[in-house]
Amino acid sequence: MDSYLILTIIVTLLILLFIKARLDAAKAEREAVRDLIEGFGKKGVRHYEEGEYALLSRYYAIKDRSRPGVIDDITWSDLNMDSVLPVIDRTMSQTGGEYLYDLMRSVVSAKEQGERSLPERSRVIRFFLENERERVLCQKAFYAMGKTQDYSVSDCIRFLDDVREEGNGWHFFCLLFGILSISMIFVSPPVGFVLMLLSTAVNVVTYFKRKSEITPYIVCFMFILRAMRESQPLLKEEIPDLKAYQDRLKDALNKLKPLNRNTFLLMSGRRLTGSILELPMDYLRVYFHLDLIKFNRMLKTAKANRPALDDLYCVIGFLDSMISAASFRKSLDYATEPVFVEEEGTVFEVEELFHPLLKEPVPANISAHGGVLVTGSNASGKSTFLKSVALAALLGQTICTVPGKSCRMSHFLIYSSMSLRDDILAGESYYMVEIRSMKRIMDAVRNSSNILCFVDEVLRGTNTVERIAASAHILKSLSGSRSLCFAATHDIELTYMLEDIYENYHFSEEYRNNQISFDYQLLPGRAESRDAIRLLDMIGYDSTLTEAAFATSEEFLETGVWPKL
Repeated sequence: MDSYLILTIIVTLLILLFIKARLDAAKAEREAVRDLIEGFGKKGVRHYEEGEYALLSRYYAIKDRSRPGVIDDITWSDLNMDSVLPVIDRTMSQTGGEYLYDLMRSVVSAKEQGERSLPERSRVIRFFLENERERVLCQKAFYAMGKTQDYSVSDCIRFLDDVREEGNGWHFFCLLFGILSISMIFVSPPVGFVLMLLSTAVNVVTYFKRKSEITPYIVCFMFILRAMRESQPLLKEEIPDLKAYQDRLKDALNKLKPLNRNTFLLMSGRRLTGSILELPMDYLRVYFHLDLIKFNRMLKTAKANRPALDDLYCVIGFLDSMISAASFRKSLDYATEPVFVEEEGTVFEVEELFHPLLKEPVPANISAHGGVLVTGSNASGKSTFLKSVALAALLGQTICTVPGKSCRMSHFLIYSSMSLRDDILAGESYYMVEIRSMKRIMDAVRNSSNILCFVDEVLRGTNTVERIAASAHILKSLSGSRSLCFAATHDIELTYMLEDIYENYHFSEEYRNNQISFDYQLLPGRAESRDAIRLLDMIGYDSTLTEAAFATSEEFLETGVWPKL
């Protein structure tokens, strides 16, 4: 009698626990969906969990890095894209985040077709901006698919062929052994409890031995099952503007249909993140090997239908990333879609350009049909301007969104050499790192057309005479009919040497009450002020030193010869 009572109490507690967890999960999901809907188009920065950001790059990492249009690591770092992406990323699903990262790492040429083409991306982004009901339907589905936290879905799909297949004979034995043990409790409680302890030891040990080999793939299959389930509402709606993607989803789901049988064996609930709701079923899966049995059956189907898995991944990733792009565009104070021109050579024109990471940006206008050379004092805005132009070109050719009032541009491959450092591990000086960085741009200009490049203080790692001489010829080679170069420099000499090739712009400063201030306005012409020595004086350097420095600099400017001290 005591055994029956104990068992009844345990079952009752489990039922109550299940009901409470279900209610809590439903409430949490309603609140989360409300937040994601209300958060559409709001300014914000995504905060990634530990290791989450690293997973986003996996889909990009498995592709050919030498393919046209790839934003290389130096340019990605120069543009602070690890800080820009969290402002853009509003994706709900793991595939959406991975797809968006890859999308941002490759500009699109005029020849691209299908979902990779800029007109198609632009069309879908506008659709989600203008059709809230359909967007919310997709958002709910992608939210329910969730994130995989520790594993990349693209990696798991890619490496499916490496997973060892096995039969279910042993797992069925463990299942029957467990059932027999529990049944014996009602026949002979002492014998039943002994058998239950024995079966628990055997089943748990063998379970985790196999589970340790396949955990990433189980998580991947759980995501796939959720993706299949949550895609169903999208297929029930008639959405003409998304019909091509609905058809691709339907075709993929039909081919993957065998995966969808008895899904409760592998998972329950609608999220990939763990919850108290999962605990009872988790114990049952461990004890009876339920998820291992389901996994072994799914593995064969998944291997036989890799193209369908890839298509499911790409459709969900594309739509989720386009919603993210739409939300980002709406969050900006203003934005425009670029107009691409091919007949005018290299062109970049933008009005009211600003950098989306700045809280109080100062817009700039630029019309560049040839090289642009920017001068100005330290902290006046030169580097920020270069990054704003480069980022605008990148965003325009990836998510069709330029932070500006209007934009005309050619299709460009983008390169930069801006924020370099000594490579201590490789034993290379700053100068060696710099000239290697510059050479990759020059190689690109020589081998490709329509290169848009950005150089901040070319050859700053060497002496003045050689720097100016080499810089002039490097910058000359970077601006022509095949390329457009934006460069910032402190060397005013370059503005004279290159004035027939580069258009001069500058940023200025104002000194008042022994204070320096910047208005960050881009102005035509070269900078005339020299502030380095003045700044020494302003922060308290000995006046004798600064006055002597001024005198020395003036003598050099008059004679062209440095005096002995």
